[in-house]
Amino acid sequence: MPRRKLGRMRVSPPDDQTARRYLRWMPGKRLYENPGSFPQISSPSLFGDHRPLEIEVGCGTGEFLCHLASQNPDANFVGFDIHKKSLYKAVRNAASKDLPNILFVSADFRLVYPLLPDSSLRAIHLRFPDPGMKPRERKKRLFDRRFLDESFRSLQPSGRLLVVTDHQEYFEQMLTLSIEDGRWLTSHGVKTHSPDEERPVSRFERLWTSRGRPAFWITLQKPAV
Repeated sequence: MPRRKLGRMRVSPPDDQTARRYLRWMPGKRLYENPGSFPQISSPSLFGDHRPLEIEVGCGTGEFLCHLASQNPDANFVGFDIHKKSLYKAVRNAASKDLPNILFVSADFRLVYPLLPDSSLRAIHLRFPDPGMKPRERKKRLFDRRFLDESFRSLQPSGRLLVVTDHQEYFEQMLTLSIEDGRWLTSHGVKTHSPDEERPVSRFERLWTSRGRPAFWITLQKPAV
């Protein structure tokens, strides 16, 4: 689903104290030229502990990740996005719950790969990634062979890459790449939204639900050994 109308979101920047607590900036030029000037994406570097770490790529306004953080206080969570106003709202969501185990990072995730230590992540969440509807945009889709390589490397044994999309053609492309890769334990399916599900619904999930569109899911698990 295309990322339309994001710029119309009305949200103000967080105050300095809240921003220091929940928000990190990784400008693209510096991240590309000198990634070592930023901390690694790990619990010791970002949270000062050794709890399991999960990340969400394209976290948007943070409803899903804040829910995970509130339900799993024994783990840490980091969300990545490039849209400033979405991140401001995500920070506001985390601050309203006083969550101690979550951070949001403004960065192009493709440039973050050098900061992901080997076998450091328990899970990677990729929910409703931009499918790039125009032919020239499809070459820029995040889910590609490099993304699979970096995900496999940075996930711990038995770690999982969890993908959800409302775009069937993109789903089929991602599933084909995953199966051809050959390293993962792969499962997949389709579901419709249930009003009885006790979890927050993200902005883009509300969009596809309002249009009666199903969600296609893929779970890739790194083998235990």
